[in-house]
Amino acid sequence: MKMLEFSPRPEGSNDIPERYVPGTDLATFGFAEQFLIWATRAAHMGSDGGYGQVRLDAAFAAIDAPGALPCLLDFLRDLETQFGRPLAAPCFKWRALLADEARVLTLVARFQGAAAGIPDSLPKLSTQLLQTGQRLALALSAARLHLHPVTSHATPAWPNGMPVLH
Repeated sequence: MKMLEFSPRPEGSNDIPERYVPGTDLATFGFAEQFLIWATRAAHMGSDGGYGQVRLDAAFAAIDAPGALPCLLDFLRDLETQFGRPLAAPCFKWRALLADEARVLTLVARFQGAAAGIPDSLPKLSTQLLQTGQRLALALSAARLHLHPVTSHATPAWPNGMPVLH
């Protein structure tokens, strides 16, 4: 397994505490975080291009961000390449944040913060991952889906927002 050149975990070398901790109940997050988690899980289930892909297309169209879906799929693919393994993708009924999902949220929040001019250090990533991450952050921001890093005001929790799809 390939070793990462950065630690995306909260106990890593960052002096800024991470907001996205594995094991956190999904009901404590706002809509943007829950939507991104759902889309990450659905992307793995819809990777065959079948019915899951139709759901993803419809969901991104419903939030007026159809251009964000290809960016998300590219970002997840590049992240898997960087990690050297597939990302964990639990069932939609799983109500806790997984470590890989925490990494995705953390990276997207940092990319959005960097695009907004909030000083935050991005970890050492491949050029391809930096480019796809920036495109995803801008596409989500254009759709007004803002992840809120620990340094800003958090959105209210959305306890029943995570869709349960079977």
